[in-house]
Formats: sequence, structure tokens, C-alpha cells
Amino acid sequence: MVKNATIALYKKQYVDIQFERAGLFKLIREKYGATEVLYPGSSVHITPSFYFPHVVYVDSSPTAVDFFANETAVLAYINRKKTYKRSAYIRFIAQNYAEDLPEPEASFDLLLALFAPNVVPTCQKHLKKDGILVTNNFQDEALVAAATPTLTPISMVQYQKKAYALVEDTPEKWLNAANAGKTKRYLQQASAGYEYVEAEQYFLFKKQAN
Repeated sequence: MVKNATIALYKKQYVDIQFERAGLFKLIREKYGATEVLYPGSSVHITPSFYFPHVVYVDSSPTAVDFFANETAVLAYINRKKTYKRSAYIRFIAQNYAEDLPEPEASFDLLLALFAPNVVPTCQKHLKKDGILVTNNFQDEALVAAATPTLTPISMVQYQKKAYALVEDTPEKWLNAANAGKTKRYLQQASAGYEYVEAEQYFLFKKQAN
């Protein structure tokens, strides 16, 4: 029963309203080949583990703490859904990600800053050289990244025609768009309730040497 309730929470918050963004993670893996991922402010969004074999989730919310406490159920579900051969590895750190994390610096290929503030200034030190930061500019995270000397803008991902597409033209052009259209509608009525409306632009940066 606990197992069913654990996975049911993930499905309710992400699958049922089409908020998984699986195509985004699939595209990033295919383009950049990341393996080790750090996800601060993750809540119970375990979709990245379907595409990346090593993911460290960080969140201090009681919901996330309770969810990841049932690691057996979470791992079993991930291993059924994963799209790679090796067994999945997950670690959950129950703390505020603004505090020092018990992870080495320069140890991750990919840093996710999705709907979580201040990830760039507090966590980008954990990215390896040439590692990738992905942010949807929540609370100006992309603009903060653009002003960070160790991060270089490389591309943007947009959701077009029901698929995620990579845009690699002049970074200055799409960074200017980070300030535009900040008022977005994320949920719309659907036949079975509400569903997520993908209206985000995802900005990708490459880490230079510290």
C-alpha cells in the first residue's frame, strides 16, 4: 500500500497533468550525453532518472522527504521506466540546497534549475568543466547564469509542434527573450481535469573552468 501511495503521488503531480517533460530530458541526453545529474529543488519529479542513470535529488519539503523515504518503491519504478541498460542510482539529500551539499565540487555533468530559485549561485560549483546547466529562467535564473563568468550560453530548447527542439543560433538573441513573456499560464482545463501547458524556454549553459 505504501509503495502504491508513493508512486501515486508522482503520477498525480506529474504524469496525470503531463508535467513530466520527458522529451526535454531525452533531448538533452541525446545531445550532450550527461550521466551524473544534480537536481536541487526537485520535489518528487523523478522523470530525469528515466534518462540519466545517476541522479542526486535535493529538497527539504516534507512531501519530498516522505516520498524518497520509500527508496525501494521509487527505485523499482525508475528501473521499470528507465531507457538505459545499467541499474539506476538515486540519492536524496533532505536539506535546503542553498546550504553546503555533501557532494564534491565539479562532480556532475548536468545541473537542473527548474522552477527553483537561486540554484545557479549556490550549486553551479558542483558542475564539472564542460558540464551543462539547464534552467527555465524561473526568477531570472537564466539571467543570473548569463552574468556568471564561469558559465557560457550555448543553446535554448523550445516546445514546438508537440516536441522539444534545440535552438543554437546567436545566444544573445534568445537571452534577450528571457525577460519577455514572464506571465505564463501553466494549467488548462482538460477532459480529465487539468493539464500542464508547456510554455517554457529552457536555457542551456556550459561550465568553464572554476
